[in-house]
Amino acid sequence: MTNESDLLLTDHELLALLAMNPTQSSASTRDVFRLGGVPHQDVLERAGITTLLARGMAEPSGDDIIPAERGALVAAVLTTATAWLEVAFVTPAADHVMFVAASEHGSLLLSLNRLGAHQVRPVDTSEGLAHLGVLLTKAYLQDATDGLPAAAMVTHHALSETSRTAHLKRDEDETWTLQTGQGEAAQTATVPAATAFELFSSALV
Repeated sequence: MTNESDLLLTDHELLALLAMNPTQSSASTRDVFRLGGVPHQDVLERAGITTLLARGMAEPSGDDIIPAERGALVAAVLTTATAWLEVAFVTPAADHVMFVAASEHGSLLLSLNRLGAHQVRPVDTSEGLAHLGVLLTKAYLQDATDGLPAAAMVTHHALSETSRTAHLKRDEDETWTLQTGQGEAAQTATVPAATAFELFSSALV
């Protein structure tokens, strides 16, 4: 992942790209990315189409508007995705929200920046989404570059499968806490630092 490959997209533009190919994967991507409940969605989609056209990421095709250039690459992944990650980190310095969509056309990591735009870049998921979730979590909890306490929440979604969620927290006193499951089925336990990420990974598979 390099800075040269980064692309910024707004919620409007993501909604527009998803609307251009309304598949089951598109609907799932919209829900995982927290775009499903946005009010006045049709208005936002039209606004997104306008800016995509202006940016060269959409173009007319007969009576339709279709994705183009980098917009086509993003749409190809998001509208055919079969698995997703929803990632959140809470640290003393800042909170971070990321999403990953994986499909036969590749995988994309979207991270929300401080201005509310999504930074989009390709990411390697060849070793599985759970593996990527652990790598991202290590960057914030093991290295603790944003300070302690630090907590991670990762949810692994897949078509026709039950979503799996795991929380991992590292406190200032070096206590590691793992929570698996959701709702009444959630279980919390203190875990050894040496095996924290292994247990975290197992909870996401």
